[in-house]
Amino acid sequence: MSSFLQAGELAQLAPAAASAYFLDVDGTLLEIKPRPQDVSADAPLRELLSRLAAGLNGALALVSGRAVDDLDQIFAPCSFPSAGLHGAEIRFADGARSRAESAVMDAARPELRLFAQTHPGLMLEDKGATLALHYRQRPELADEVRAALEKFARRPGLAVQEGKMVAELKQAQYEKGTAIEALLAARPFCGRTPVFIGDDLTDESGFDFVNRAGGVTIRVGAVGPTAARFFLSDPLAVRTQLRHVAATLDA
Repeated sequence: MSSFLQAGELAQLAPAAASAYFLDVDGTLLEIKPRPQDVSADAPLRELLSRLAAGLNGALALVSGRAVDDLDQIFAPCSFPSAGLHGAEIRFADGARSRAESAVMDAARPELRLFAQTHPGLMLEDKGATLALHYRQRPELADEVRAALEKFARRPGLAVQEGKMVAELKQAQYEKGTAIEALLAARPFCGRTPVFIGDDLTDESGFDFVNRAGGVTIRVGAVGPTAARFFLSDPLAVRTQLRHVAATLDA
């Protein structure tokens, strides 16, 4: 059963000396905005993450549905090890990258682009290896969006990943849990206890893996069914907990 984290509790559960922090971005570190391109990290958040990364000996990574290059733009000039596209793209701490092929989306791309164009208010986000349909402006089209994606997800190796007012066509083998597992096997993350903080359905595979690894899992936002063992109310509460962790480094 999940419980709300109390003030400063994360620093006690996951001390920096022995932990590796994996952080979702939209809805976790930053509030979700109507248009993904409008999201940008403010200077205090960049400074906080940089302090934490230094205190963790580099064992801090972003884990997101966004592309890694997009994450770099949001947090510029900072750059962190990152898993993007729900694990289809990973940049390790040493700069090495793994990427899924984007050609598997070629058959779906033109039809989904046309679908978005003929349904005003929908936005197709073409990430190369994944295709996301955002329906925040047209929530009544949720079922139609899922049906459009599921038509292609019937093909072997593809799946639909649902999130907050977005559904995404992706390769089934990639998910945030596999991304965290890959990062945790590499330096400087290996040998540390994982911590994963996320906010929606796309993060559940990450919670599952981190729970199996004996780590700390935290769901941000509305209380509901989740594999995460703890809750925080919003991104502001996440920052507050991370500041407590940073304060232990200063001490």
